[in-house]
Amino acid sequence: MIFSSWDFVFLKNEAAKLVEYLGLSSGMKLAEIGAGSGDLALLLAKVVGDSGLVFATEHDEGKFRKLSHRVERGKIKNMQAALAKDGQGNLPSIQFDAIVMKKVYHHFTDAEGQNRSFFEHLKPGGKLAVMDFEPKWYLKLSMPKGVPKKYGGHGIYKRVLVEEVLKAGFRLEKLGEKFGSGGMYCAVFAKP
Repeated sequence: MIFSSWDFVFLKNEAAKLVEYLGLSSGMKLAEIGAGSGDLALLLAKVVGDSGLVFATEHDEGKFRKLSHRVERGKIKNMQAALAKDGQGNLPSIQFDAIVMKKVYHHFTDAEGQNRSFFEHLKPGGKLAVMDFEPKWYLKLSMPKGVPKKYGGHGIYKRVLVEEVLKAGFRLEKLGEKFGSGGMYCAVFAKP
């Protein structure tokens, strides 16, 4: 992906906030759900260092190919990419310190199943960071197919997101109202 200088500034700021919110450091294992071509995952891979791991999933085959190519071409040893299929995150059976996703949650058609999976894939004390945005009237025509009406359109209301994730057994740690660009918020949950 080619960044404009402002996009890169926003992305670096988002990554820095995630590092702070999640307490990320060298040696940690984290997953990014819906990593796209891997821009955020690559920044986080630098934080967890050679002894850590970033496991990046993407369901779009074109974006996944770009992601895989970047990992292979860059010889990034602490990062793995996986194609997510059938609405599943395709996470390996390891316990992560953190799972992050940006502008992904509002596409889930089975949020209950996804949240259970995230809970199972986190170690005790592990954190789930969901960066998303509230629905906007002008995005109504581009509402993702099959998502619940309670999401409010393209996006998801903060209160709905929090309710859904808490049902899986998480506790809410932080709700950042303004996070990055595009009117995003960031909700951070912890597994007890």
